[in-house]
Amino acid sequence: MYQPESKLAAQALSAGYAADEIISNLDLEIERGSVTAIIGANGAGKTSLLKALARKIPAAKGTVLLDGVSIASLSKTELSKTFGFLAAIPAAKNLETVFELVSRSAMAANQISRVSPRLRDEIDTLLERTSLTAVKDKRIGELSSGYKQCAVIAAALVKNPEVLLLDEPTSSLDYSHQLQVMNLLSSLKKERGMTIIAVIHDLNLAARFADQIVVLKQGSIVAKGNPHEVITPNNLAEAFNILARVIDDPVGKTPLVIPIRQLG
Repeated sequence: MYQPESKLAAQALSAGYAADEIISNLDLEIERGSVTAIIGANGAGKTSLLKALARKIPAAKGTVLLDGVSIASLSKTELSKTFGFLAAIPAAKNLETVFELVSRSAMAANQISRVSPRLRDEIDTLLERTSLTAVKDKRIGELSSGYKQCAVIAAALVKNPEVLLLDEPTSSLDYSHQLQVMNLLSSLKKERGMTIIAVIHDLNLAARFADQIVVLKQGSIVAKGNPHEVITPNNLAEAFNILARVIDDPVGKTPLVIPIRQLG
C-alpha cells in the first residue's frame, strides 16, 4: 500500500527490454528527502530499476508513483522538471566545455535561451562544489574520466530536481572525490529536501551515506532497510556469493564490510 510520506514508489513493478524481463514484481517505497542506495552483484538489475523508476524504460506490469501519481500519466516535460538522471555524456558533446555543458543543462531545465548573471553565479558555485572550477573552460573530451564523471553530476544537479537518480556516481573517482561527491549529495538532501537514489558498488560507501539500502538479486529485492538491517553476512552471502565479516566502522559507526572469500 502506498505510504503518504513516500516521494517515489514502485508497486508490483516489472520492466526490462523487449521480451527480456529484468525487474520482476518489485515493490519499493522511497521516502522523500532521503538517500537510497541500490546494491547487488553484476547483472542484478540495478540500472534497469533506476531507469524504470524514471520512465527511461517502460513498465511491463505494475506502476511507479511520484507523490502518489502514476508517472505514466506525466508528460516528458513534467518528468524532466522532476527527475535528474545521471547519464553518460554523448561523444558529440566532447567539444563542449564543462561550463557550456552545465549551462546548457541549466537553460533546458529553466526553459531559457541565455545564462543570466544570477544563474552564472549558481553554476560557478556548483562547479566549485564539484571540484570543476579549475577545468570549467576545458573541453569535455580533454578531461580525465574522473572529471568527466564530476561534470555529468554537475549537469544533473544544476537542474535542481526533486528526485536525483545516479548510476554509479563515484565510479572513476579517487577516494577524495568519492567522499566529496557523497558529502555533496548529503548536503543537497538537507538543503533542498532532495530525494536521491544511487546505484553504488562500494558497500562501505553505501552504508556510510545511505538512509536506506536496497539489495537486488536477479531483478528481485533480497533485503531493504537501514544499513544495519541490510548489511549482514547472510545478505552478502545471498546477494554476492561471498563470505564476509561485518563490523562497526570506528568513524561513522556504520556497517563495515570485510570480504573474506567467495562461496561455493
